[in-house]
Amino acid sequence: MTAVLTEAAPRTVLLLALADDELITGHRAAHWTGVAPTIEEDLAFSSIAQDEINHADVWYQLVAGHDRLAIDHLALGRAPEEYLHADLCAREPGDFAATIARHWLYEQADTLRLEALLESSDSDIAAVARRLLHEERYHRAHADTWLARLAEGGEKRRRLVAAMEVAVVDAPWLFEPLPGEEQLVAEGVLPVASAELLARWVRRCAPVLAHHDLPPLRTPADMSTPAGRHGIHGPEFSALWEEMTGLHRAHPGMRW
Repeated sequence: MTAVLTEAAPRTVLLLALADDELITGHRAAHWTGVAPTIEEDLAFSSIAQDEINHADVWYQLVAGHDRLAIDHLALGRAPEEYLHADLCAREPGDFAATIARHWLYEQADTLRLEALLESSDSDIAAVARRLLHEERYHRAHADTWLARLAEGGEKRRRLVAAMEVAVVDAPWLFEPLPGEEQLVAEGVLPVASAELLARWVRRCAPVLAHHDLPPLRTPADMSTPAGRHGIHGPEFSALWEEMTGLHRAHPGMRW
C-alpha cells in the first residue's frame, strides 16, 4: 500500500480519488486540442479539458486549503503510485471513437458520484458536488450527442463498437471500493457505497447501450484485487505522468 494511503485519512483518500480522476481525464481530453476532427470539437474538448482540470483543483483545495504550492504538489508532485485515479481515465486517447466511448462512460459515472455526494455529511464536499454537477451537465450532453452520432452506422459505428468493447471492461473500476470506505459510509461522508454506485451506473447505462445496440457493460464478479484506487496503474500512466509532471519536477517549488 502506498504512503498516501497508509498516512491519509479516508476523507483525504476520497478527495484524492475524485480529483485524480478529473485531472487525468482532463489531460487526456487535452490531446484533442489542435487535432480534433472539426474545429468545433477542437474547441469543445479544449473546454472540457479545462473544466476537468479545474474540477480537480477544486477537490484538491478541500485537501490543501488555498495553499497553491500544496495544491500544485498534490496535482503534479506525487509519485505515480500515489495517484488514485481509475485506469479508464489514463488510457491513451486512441481514435476519436475510443475517446467518445470512454468519455460517455466516465461522464455517466461522474454524474452519479456527484449526485450521491450532494447528500454528504461533509458540507464542503456537498457544496462542491452541487457546483460541479451543474457544470458537468454540459459534458454529459456532449457525450450523449456524440455517442448517438457515432452509433448511427458505417465506419464510425464499427469504430465505436470496437472501442466500447474495450471501454466497458475498464469502466466499472471507476467504482472500485476505496481504502477506508467503510468508515466514509458509516460517517455519511460518502453517502452511497461504491458497490451501490456501480449498480446505479449499470441501471443508467445499460438501456442506452442496448438502444444503440452497443456492447453491454462487463462488471467484474470480484473487485477485491487492488487497482487504481490503491495506486496500482499500468504503463500508460507512467508515460502520461512523465509528460504531465515534467516541468513541475524540473523546477520544484517554483512560483510562476
